[in-house]
Amino acid sequence: MIKIMFLNQGESRLRAGWRILIFIFFFLILSRILSEAAFKVIGRLDRTTWSWWVVRGFLVIIASICVVWIVRKYIDKKSFVSLGLRLNSTAVKDFFVGLGISGLMIGTLFVVFLVSGLLEIKEIGWSSSGISAVFGILFWFFGIGLAVGWSEELAFRGYLLQNMKDGMGIWWAVLLSCILYGLLHMSNPNSTILSGILIAIIGYVRIFGWLRTGQLWLSMGMHAGWDFFQGSVLGFTVSGMKTESLIKQTTSGANWITGGSFGPEAGILVIPVVILGLIIMYVWTAKRENTPWNAK
Repeated sequence: MIKIMFLNQGESRLRAGWRILIFIFFFLILSRILSEAAFKVIGRLDRTTWSWWVVRGFLVIIASICVVWIVRKYIDKKSFVSLGLRLNSTAVKDFFVGLGISGLMIGTLFVVFLVSGLLEIKEIGWSSSGISAVFGILFWFFGIGLAVGWSEELAFRGYLLQNMKDGMGIWWAVLLSCILYGLLHMSNPNSTILSGILIAIIGYVRIFGWLRTGQLWLSMGMHAGWDFFQGSVLGFTVSGMKTESLIKQTTSGANWITGGSFGPEAGILVIPVVILGLIIMYVWTAKRENTPWNAK
């Protein structure tokens, strides 16, 4: 009886629920250890500086790879690549198309804000210039885009979602994953109930990339592009956190429309661009076969 509670019948591995709990436990422990180490290294650096985000980026990448690889190999008894990390020419295309789709989405939102009088541009230009600006852009892309996109997609749409699917079926897993994603982001500064709901919807956009391809690269590209273009290029607040940006701007209007100090992810104007992104992703992946979407 006890064995049935912990192990899948016919498989010599733990049930999905136990695997998820073990993953969360080790992820939280490692994240805490790395956070303490980071605090000693970078002290009280301003969160708007690229150096803080680069250090943070390295730490979240290290944490996500270590925990996912170990738990995937020794608890799931499957390969790391099987989460959707097969690297080939299609993966590269998916990643860069994801970047482009997110740039189009947040760029469209920026234009809508601007022409409707909800946004005012204060200044254009990086705080540094020349080669320093070039490296600054690359560091920002790594710290606020690539690192966050990699680690969150690996954890949420990689390990957690796919183990939830094993335990409860794909569509219940999708629903629960979206809810969990929204709830976790409510711990961010200036969050609201509406921001939690809309982040959950945005979470489905990332899930959709995996559903339509069976790989994580499209979702990772979209996540990296969304955070980078939103914060470092167009000057929006990113889920309650402000960064250095190419465009310095301010928004006005009701928070439920613009997202206020949380960022555009907390305003209802994000819904049309989410729909736009889903349509483009659907068209881009129209010829894919043997994916979770086709298996439904």
